[in-house]
Amino acid sequence: MQSVSSARFVTPVLTQRKRELLNELLGQFAQSVNFCIQKCLEHKLTSRASLHHAAYGEWKSRIDLATHWFHSAGRVATQTLRSWRKLCRQGQADPNRPPVYEARTMRLELWGDKNSTGICRFKGDTIQIRVRKGEYLWLPLIVTEHHERMYLSDWREGKTNVGEVTISTFKDRANDYVPFKREIEPKRVEGVCGIDINERSVDLCILKPDEQPKHIKLDTSKLAAIAHSMELKQKSIQEKLDAPPQRPVQKRRLKAKYSRRRRNRTSQILHVVSKQIAEILVVEKVEPVFEDLMDIRQSMRSKRKSENGQALRKDMRRRLDQWPFRKLQFYVGYKTLQRERETHYLPREQVRGTSSTCPMCGRKNRPNGHVFSCKACGFVGDRHFVGAYNTAVRWWTKDVGSDVPPEWRQMQPPAEVAVPPAKLEVEAQKIPVQAGVQFDTEF
Repeated sequence: MQSVSSARFVTPVLTQRKRELLNELLGQFAQSVNFCIQKCLEHKLTSRASLHHAAYGEWKSRIDLATHWFHSAGRVATQTLRSWRKLCRQGQADPNRPPVYEARTMRLELWGDKNSTGICRFKGDTIQIRVRKGEYLWLPLIVTEHHERMYLSDWREGKTNVGEVTISTFKDRANDYVPFKREIEPKRVEGVCGIDINERSVDLCILKPDEQPKHIKLDTSKLAAIAHSMELKQKSIQEKLDAPPQRPVQKRRLKAKYSRRRRNRTSQILHVVSKQIAEILVVEKVEPVFEDLMDIRQSMRSKRKSENGQALRKDMRRRLDQWPFRKLQFYVGYKTLQRERETHYLPREQVRGTSSTCPMCGRKNRPNGHVFSCKACGFVGDRHFVGAYNTAVRWWTKDVGSDVPPEWRQMQPPAEVAVPPAKLEVEAQKIPVQAGVQFDTEF
């Protein structure tokens, strides 16, 4: 397996000549990508090799750049079309409106001994871009102690390799995103950890042979509080600035400001929680298993029936639509991969009923809030713990191919009444933990 970690480098203030040349390259790269997209659609091409044979001559007559720029633009164009066709098959894109590349960024292939078709060379403290024959653009980088410790030291020792470099501009500087790739050999694990992601908590169920299940609950109630407070802020801005005299420029600027603030605060909490999860997995020597929640937002946008037979409320659909579950799964995935653990996803056909199936007898029950109570065997426990347990068990029986150890059926959690979800206007309360350790996201 391969672990990829991207580092952001910033250049010093560029000279006027370098800024003009860089802006010109960004514009020509976007023009090249759109040209490749058009040719792929005209000739029904899907590969970069066929695109080169069909359109390289015309591209070279239009744009005065080195030949290798066509290779990078063709790669971006074919990948963009692949994603667009997939969205069309899923009904999320219009087949009559092909994609248009409008980003002010360029992704350049690495130029080195093993790849002579690249146009970008990373030298540690500078980036060399081949513009034309005998003409190069040099971008110096500001290298910090963090860059040296986390990325460059391993790169110089040959432990990591550099991938395609992404370059963009802001003000008088340039952003350079450099991916560092490392080959990872997964370590041997002793069990599996089912992870159930909810609005206010992340529940972990650690299962090992010859041991009873262990439940760990991570509090993420701050995410709901941030979402609610920022929603009120956005509503207040809209009401005040829509009233006469209207101020659309100020409204757009303030809404962008608070949207950025919400995104940054949410990402910070998710990074803290995902790091805690990764450290728990290393200590317990287990690998994580998530439910594959693909297309959950599409189902929330429709008036899908809830478990009690009534349509979901509009505010509920909006909250679930803004639920950052996939970002947390992504953070946990790459952090555990860096620690030599592999992340698994339970197939979609096995996801249904993880929170409503009794872990003791296997009977389906209708959940009542955060409490799971089985009418057949009398088991009472935390509903989120039940979801994490069933996720881990279903992956175990699918991957290992063996029955569940008897120790996993000997759970005796205390029959507690879970605290109902707190209102968003007040500080969120924590749900009692059935077993294990309580973690908070205070920082």
